Amino acid sequence: MRTERGLQRLTIAVDDPRLGRQRFAAPRGELADHIEPGTSWSTEPSGEPGADLELAVALCGVVLRASTIEPGALDPFDALELELRRLDGVEAVAGDAGQDVVRIQLGPGHAGGDVARAALALVKARIARSVVVEVVGAQGDAGARPDLAPIFWAPTPPLELIAVREDAETGELEVHLRGGEIRTIGRAPRAHGPAGAAEAALAAWRDRPGTPPRAVAWVREVETAADGRSVVAVALEGPGHVTVAHGIGTASNPLEATVQATIDALSR
Repeated sequence: MRTERGLQRLTIAVDDPRLGRQRFAAPRGELADHIEPGTSWSTEPSGEPGADLELAVALCGVVLRASTIEPGALDPFDALELELRRLDGVEAVAGDAGQDVVRIQLGPGHAGGDVARAALALVKARIARSVVVEVVGAQGDAGARPDLAPIFWAPTPPLELIAVREDAETGELEVHLRGGEIRTIGRAPRAHGPAGAAEAALAAWRDRPGTPPRAVAWVREVETAADGRSVVAVALEGPGHVTVAHGIGTASNPLEATVQATIDALSR
C-alpha cells in the first residue's frame, strides 16, 4: 500500500483494550510518528482516506488481539515484535530481521528500566546474534525518565562444528553446529561436493533464531597444505546477490574445510 500510494512514511495507530495505544510504521525500521488521540493513521506526504487504510488499521488490530500463535506461524522477528508490544508501557517497536538494532518507544508516563530488562530477555531468547536494544521515552513526555542508553547484548558463544557426516542411503551431507545451548543440523546433496558442504552449514545456521538471509556465492579450494590439510575459501552473499562476507577454513579434507570456512564467514 505504501508503494501504491507513493508514500515515504505510513503510521498506523490502534487502541487495543489490553495493550493500550499501539503504533506501527512503514518503513518498519523507523519508530512510528506521533498520532493525535482519535486518529488512526497518518501519511507522508498527506493522503486521502480510503478502504486500504481502513483495512491496514483493522489488520494491525487483529494481530494485536492474537492471544496464541502456533509455533512457526511467524518468523522470529515478527514473534519478537508481538512479545515486545505486550510489555507494559510499550507503544511502538522498530527494527527488522536484517538490522542489529531494536528500538522501543514508551507511552506517556512510563519509565524505561524495567522495560529494557524485560525486552533484553526476550531478544536473547529470539535472536542468536549481537543486538542493541534501545528504549526511548514518549515523544514530548517530560515526566518520564527512561533509560536512553542502548543496551548491548553479548551473544551466545560462537558457532562450533560438532560433526560432518555422510548419509549413504539418502546421498546427503549432514552438518551439525552448536552455538551456546542451541544445536542445529543442516543437510545438502553430497553430489554438490564442497558447495554442498557450505549449503549444509548454512542450512544448519538458518535453523537458529533470528538469522539474516545468507546464501553461498562461491567455494574455492585454495591449496593443500604441506601436511596434507585442505585450505578452502568461501564467500557468502545477502539479498540482491551482494557479497557480504568471506571465510577461510582448514581441515583434513575439503568438505570439513569448507564447513569451517563457512562458519568463519558467518562470524564476520
